Amino acid sequence: MSGLGAGPVAGQAFHYRDTGSALHRLGAGWKLLAVATFGAAALAARGPLGLGAIAAALALGYRGAGLRAGELWQDARWLVVQGAIVVGLYLLRDGAAGLAPGARTALQLLLFFLPGALLLRTTPSARILATLRRALPERLAFALSTGLRLLPAFSRELHEIRMAQRLRGARLSASDLWRPRAWRDWVDCVGLPLVVRAIRMAEEAALAAEVRGLPRREESA
Repeated sequence: MSGLGAGPVAGQAFHYRDTGSALHRLGAGWKLLAVATFGAAALAARGPLGLGAIAAALALGYRGAGLRAGELWQDARWLVVQGAIVVGLYLLRDGAAGLAPGARTALQLLLFFLPGALLLRTTPSARILATLRRALPERLAFALSTGLRLLPAFSRELHEIRMAQRLRGARLSASDLWRPRAWRDWVDCVGLPLVVRAIRMAEEAALAAEVRGLPRREESA
């Protein structure tokens, strides 16, 4: 079993990888409960000690699952970018006084979503769907499981679009995120194609729902 920081990283963000760890063997229901608990704790925490404890527990969770530091970074990197944007907005609104609350909000968002990423890393989507079906109505269970299942696909689409556009000369490196002149490339070369692919994924999910016999909203009203 490899710990954080060992070896090269394979795959994309949120992809399931079986390392045979105890966390992988834990029931999906318990892990879903843990995700909800950690998410609620992240939103409720206000001080650095509470947020730091949650962050440490999640890092230990990744390590205990036999996942590498690079995989943790793959799952967290866009949340870090989002957090930087949140901090920037706070600074624009409140000046230097907005740094602390902005950083806290950014960290809360990161810690709210990261448990779900760990769930996807350690639990096959079919097992998540089976657990949700036992606890929730069919429509809601399908919607939640489809959303979780689309996260890895969406991450892969984002990676492929970004790599293809960089080969064409678009300014899409990590350092370009901080350059306003490059933001148009991010919107035109990544944002718009990603929206188109997201719409296509939504259509495919709707078709899958129909195949499963789930009624349309207007039909079930």
